[in-house]
Amino acid sequence: MIASQPQLLVVLPIFNEEESISSVIQEWFATLVSHAPDFRLLAIDDGSTDRTLDLLHSLKSGLGDRLEILTRPNRGHGQTCIEGYKIALDRKIPFILQIDSDGQSEPSHFQEFWALREDFDVIYGKRNRSDGARRVLASAVLRTLLRLIAKADCVDANVPYRLMRSESCAKAIRSVSPDIFLANVALAVGLAKSPEIHHGSIPINFPPRKGGEPSVPFLKFASKGLELFIQLRKSGIPR
Repeated sequence: MIASQPQLLVVLPIFNEEESISSVIQEWFATLVSHAPDFRLLAIDDGSTDRTLDLLHSLKSGLGDRLEILTRPNRGHGQTCIEGYKIALDRKIPFILQIDSDGQSEPSHFQEFWALREDFDVIYGKRNRSDGARRVLASAVLRTLLRLIAKADCVDANVPYRLMRSESCAKAIRSVSPDIFLANVALAVGLAKSPEIHHGSIPINFPPRKGGEPSVPFLKFASKGLELFIQLRKSGIPR
């Protein structure tokens, strides 16, 4: 148990990222130490079957208590993120940053996010995607469908780079159902439809992955997207 809670919890969901995880965590630690030293980085291993977990424990021996490791059976990227967010809420940590473990969340943007933390309740990265035409298309289609079906205009609903003020976003985070696969999309919709939430966005680079495979393959993302829209309608969205 950590005696005092930090100002920032960085939530890092991980699944089979042995090729990238060491460099990603080391690069982020260097940035966080420089710009927001009162932090914890929570690495949540979502049931990896490669050497990811071994590499995490090797990193912790050098990085110390500011790197926390949590391992769990595989439940998918979105619900892994929600678990990390809820840990921040339970600990009363003021700010939550979510990033990804594949090298696409560049630390160079963090200083701008952190400088605006008092001005917005949630700040999303707005991706300049260079990771393939199919992914660009998926983002565009998702935004259009959310406008039409959920009546929510989300800048980038599934972006894995977001800074949230815990207290402001707590209600929306806790309302995400545990059976929703694309939980970060559902959260973005909930936040977008909350009139008290002040939203911001920052353009970010989004390069190709450093290694491994996407945790949500393109075809699975499409099928789960349809499932999400059905769930949103059943839950009363749009209202």
